[in-house]
Amino acid sequence: MSEFSKRWPSSLTFPLVLFLIIAGYYWKLTLTYQFDWLWGPDLAQQVLPWFEEESRQIHHSRAPLWDPHAWAGQPLLAQAQPGAVYPLNWILFVLPHEHGHIPMWALQWYYVVIHYMAALFCYLLCRDLGRSRAAALIGALIFSLAGYIGTTDWPQMLNGALWAPLVFLFLLRAARGQRPLASTALAGMFLGIAWLSGHHQAPIYISLTAAAVWLYYTLRSGRIDWKIVRLAVVFFVLTGLVGALQILPSQEYGKLSLRWVGTPDPIAWDRSVPYYIHQQFSLYPQGLLAIVIPGLPAKADPFLGVVALALLIAGVALSWKHQTVKMFAAIAAGGLLYALGRNSVFQGFLYAVLPLVDKARVPAMAILIFTFGAAVLASFGADHIEPANSPPWSRRIAAGALAFAAILLLVYMQVLFMKKAWDMDDRIVMTALVALLLAALLYAWSSGSLTRRQAITLTTLLLLLELGNDSGYAFADRAEADRRSYLDKTWGNDDLEEYLNQQPNRPFRIHIATAGLAANWPEYHNFDAILSFTAGATADIMKTEWHTWNGRMLFGDRYSLADAPERPGQKEVFTAQSGVKIFYNPEAFPRAWSVHQVAPLKGPAEFSIQVAEHLPELHSKAFVQGELPRVASCDASADSVAFGRYEPERVEVRADMGCDGLVIVSDTYYPGWVAWVDNQPARIYHVNACMRGVVVPQGSHLVTMRYRPKSVYFGAALTLLGLLGTLGLVFLGRKDASAH
Repeated sequence: MSEFSKRWPSSLTFPLVLFLIIAGYYWKLTLTYQFDWLWGPDLAQQVLPWFEEESRQIHHSRAPLWDPHAWAGQPLLAQAQPGAVYPLNWILFVLPHEHGHIPMWALQWYYVVIHYMAALFCYLLCRDLGRSRAAALIGALIFSLAGYIGTTDWPQMLNGALWAPLVFLFLLRAARGQRPLASTALAGMFLGIAWLSGHHQAPIYISLTAAAVWLYYTLRSGRIDWKIVRLAVVFFVLTGLVGALQILPSQEYGKLSLRWVGTPDPIAWDRSVPYYIHQQFSLYPQGLLAIVIPGLPAKADPFLGVVALALLIAGVALSWKHQTVKMFAAIAAGGLLYALGRNSVFQGFLYAVLPLVDKARVPAMAILIFTFGAAVLASFGADHIEPANSPPWSRRIAAGALAFAAILLLVYMQVLFMKKAWDMDDRIVMTALVALLLAALLYAWSSGSLTRRQAITLTTLLLLLELGNDSGYAFADRAEADRRSYLDKTWGNDDLEEYLNQQPNRPFRIHIATAGLAANWPEYHNFDAILSFTAGATADIMKTEWHTWNGRMLFGDRYSLADAPERPGQKEVFTAQSGVKIFYNPEAFPRAWSVHQVAPLKGPAEFSIQVAEHLPELHSKAFVQGELPRVASCDASADSVAFGRYEPERVEVRADMGCDGLVIVSDTYYPGWVAWVDNQPARIYHVNACMRGVVVPQGSHLVTMRYRPKSVYFGAALTLLGLLGTLGLVFLGRKDASAH
């Protein structure tokens, strides 16, 4: 035995093997420069620009709390989906930039690491449940590469989902009485971290499943077990505390914003997502076939494959007496029943009676819970690949796989004979081939022709072959122009960026009026805009005339990027190599100006009329919500207002006022912004429906606005308290265990 092998912990061998398998499985990302996973419209036009802005701010030693580029400014952390406080994202954001942007190699490995974390966490759970290393590895691969995590590309969703195994690893330890308080604390902490990931969907489904498991253990003995109840309370309290840094700002933003959910118009937080949206995004019954046949249409891909399904059946059939198997069978079944949505009365009931469930508007995504339960059950099945274990079951499963392959091939041949061509996804043939190979493998094993190691190895390879025809199958080839079009529209046209960066008097806003650029092109290239591709926006700005020419001019859209002029009066100033032109808009308002007339704002409709019919008056007059500020009457044209500093969370304006007036910054009015005039606290007024205004006295003064959100600070304090509380309970649990 070598010196290295003596020092190398055997417990690290399989995690290392797992990493090598995951990295090799995603060879398109790790071993070539030919493919991208960030190719779809949401990923390329929304997620990538978010990541760029967050990374840009961190590289300037700022906490990414406010996004100045979208919708006249939006809270970045409070939008949740950017994942500004998720630990894995911080690693991505601090990596050195290449050509001013996050390097593509880092984004590729970020995706791989997400899937490795999911696999590793499931491996640890399976090992904790008594599975062998080989069986745990198979369960880990299924959880990471199949179903929800294997076929979902949105990182904000994946980052919340991958913590499920650790949540239940420690929850089940607590229920078994294994250092219950410490285990409960860790389970709650990991669910809290899932909430920090950004998207609420996966954490909601994990929370519902955890609540059901706690309820089971509470009532298992036929009467209420108050010890379990107390542990469940600790669990959910710590979940809320650890996740507070994301949850509290998101709640604040939710109440002040409108969200696009699939309805004709965006809806407010206090309005439930209509059930017909849940019906549209359900896993339809025919989608159940997608569990074993890749490529079938489904709102979420539940693909496990023939190999994983066979192992699942073996696990249930041969280990049913094991209480854990019964529980995970219930978890998998519950996830599948919920995913069916409109065809499941149980999902409708939960939608109607439980808070927040309506916000998870895609029931089909509950396949996360189904895949999770299936992966654990398959690891139990893998441990029955033993020559002495129930050969009849192996032969029955082999016969089923053989019959399934025959049916698929008969259907395929019948369609070919009838239509002379197969115009659907031809991966059905791969499914039939895998089923045939699985049948052969099982027959060889049951006849004693294979050792356990050989059978496990071949099963794992066959599993990877089958999953490789679904997970990662659709990565975009950079050689295909239509597949990379969304990325090109987001990160392309550097000559446009170079020209705009040379223009004086920033900040200014730009407007995308061409299909040749992504809506969030400004965000990616560090420019401000109104219209952006986001999940929601503050209700104030959505109720203004932001979409009209006059509205855009009020917000300071100085340049339009278009193929042709939108209206007379625009001046063409630059043409990019792609043909996209830049037009200067002389009617655009400055980003900051002063007025000496104020009037009460009775409602958004009144202001919309003002913008549509009397826009020039807003150069000297402001409409204010609430108490009117005191201003003096003089000629505003004699004032001088200019930006001295403009950063995401800090704005400085130098104002030389002929008399007392109101300085307006055409950025979003939002809680957390505070102001000073010459280092003296000043009130920020809610002006022009959605903008910020500060009263500035006669003379030369410096107006400073800074974003200091109480919801973020309070949430950070609660998260720190939750983490410290978890550490304290773990320490007490270890101390108590050592005492016994």
